[in-house]
Amino acid sequence: MKGITDIRSLLERVEKDHDLIRVQREVDPVLELAAVVRATDMGPVMLFDKVKNYPGRRVISNIFSDRSRIAAWCGVAAEYLPRFLADAAARPVAPVEITDAPSQQEVVTRNINVLETVPITKQTAQDAGYVITGGIVFARDPETGDFNSSYHRMRVLGPDSTCITIQAGRHLLEIVRKFRKQGQNKVPVTVNIGAGPATLLACSGSTQQTLTPLGYDELGFAGAIQGEAVRYVASRTQPGAWGFADAELVLEGYIDTDRLVSEEDSGQDGVKAMMPEAGGYMGRAWRVWEFKITAITHRRDFIYWAPLAINAETTSLMAMPAEASIFDACRRISPKVFDTCYVLPGMRGCLGVVLRINRKGFRDEGVQTNLLFGALSAHSDMGWVIAVDHDIDLMNSDEVLWALITRTDLSNDIMITPKAKVSGMLAEGDAAGTGRKIAFDATASFKLRDRYERGSFATVNLTDWLSSAEVDRVRSQQSDYLKSMLRRGY
Repeated sequence: MKGITDIRSLLERVEKDHDLIRVQREVDPVLELAAVVRATDMGPVMLFDKVKNYPGRRVISNIFSDRSRIAAWCGVAAEYLPRFLADAAARPVAPVEITDAPSQQEVVTRNINVLETVPITKQTAQDAGYVITGGIVFARDPETGDFNSSYHRMRVLGPDSTCITIQAGRHLLEIVRKFRKQGQNKVPVTVNIGAGPATLLACSGSTQQTLTPLGYDELGFAGAIQGEAVRYVASRTQPGAWGFADAELVLEGYIDTDRLVSEEDSGQDGVKAMMPEAGGYMGRAWRVWEFKITAITHRRDFIYWAPLAINAETTSLMAMPAEASIFDACRRISPKVFDTCYVLPGMRGCLGVVLRINRKGFRDEGVQTNLLFGALSAHSDMGWVIAVDHDIDLMNSDEVLWALITRTDLSNDIMITPKAKVSGMLAEGDAAGTGRKIAFDATASFKLRDRYERGSFATVNLTDWLSSAEVDRVRSQQSDYLKSMLRRGY
């Protein structure tokens, strides 16, 4: 991602790649904008140039909607993006502090009204309200001085306040507890919206993964991904807080741990709908801490980033650090047999993963089981892991399902664990965040590999047989599954 360090350079890149759609028609941030973003999921980057009631403001979405786009920015094949990210995490580039930041071109400390300033969206009619979905909370550990950067949903409650949802196990929660232990119940933080893609990606990982443990600085990870240090700047109104220097917009303030507020107006816990979440269902509303805004700083012509949790943008963001953690763990277990891994779109970011292996001899038999359990341990949210052979296109769900059906011995190749930590989005998940995990060995026995040989067809150029129009007609009717097989000669 060299040279793409903020939203502006990102826009230059996608425009150059003809991967950007500029919407000139005025869009309403209430229901309409989210509906358009949902309808264009997995498509080009969307830039809305005119937003109702927000003259001069623009909104961007779908930055991470296409996996191949991210891989191209990193200069790797999409199926080996996990290796690139795992390597980057192992050689972080420390962030640097500056004093003159683009994100502080404008500083608002009086008459703060976040809804009047920022075109925050309401996604569906069932939503609890206006929710900031792309805010990265930047905090510093009061004991170690380590930075932590992580996403948390934030519903707007008033002109200068939101709620902040911090799930159990998150590193930010541990930092907040340390502040409270020191007698400081108001935790200074910033909420950063819109940054370079490396920063947005690096901050999206779950806290319960081996690649980025407590104390690991996500901005160092981002620096390695983009090939240069991420910049940060001291807060204008919160001593002990810093913001992203190249963000589009920063909310300065503090988490008030003395004040519980509800994400939904009824005040009920876990009953009413909040918004469409990454798992594919409407999330539930809870009573959580309040975030009090003391300043809004931004670029003069800031662009608001509005990802939808249900879209591929968010599930890709969740998946990539998860894959990198699993890749790192599995290559340590068996670099000879393990090839790569991928979270299928239906696995919703971090609920499951596919591992691809390549046995070289009969002595490699059984390694797949070690890899399966290594993957489950590398990321606590993972509930399903599937191992497939090297001839399987692990990025195609039909191909993976075919391997499951034709190569899994139901009596020996399905393993269910005792209760462990899992994502609350899994059907197995309970109130304590525990549930069973399942692993599938969908690989062919090395001893019986000849039984699983696939026929290889001769290569033909269809234009030698059909007109261009006929070729286009054939291709338009072929499924992605068939196209995948034809590309590999099957």
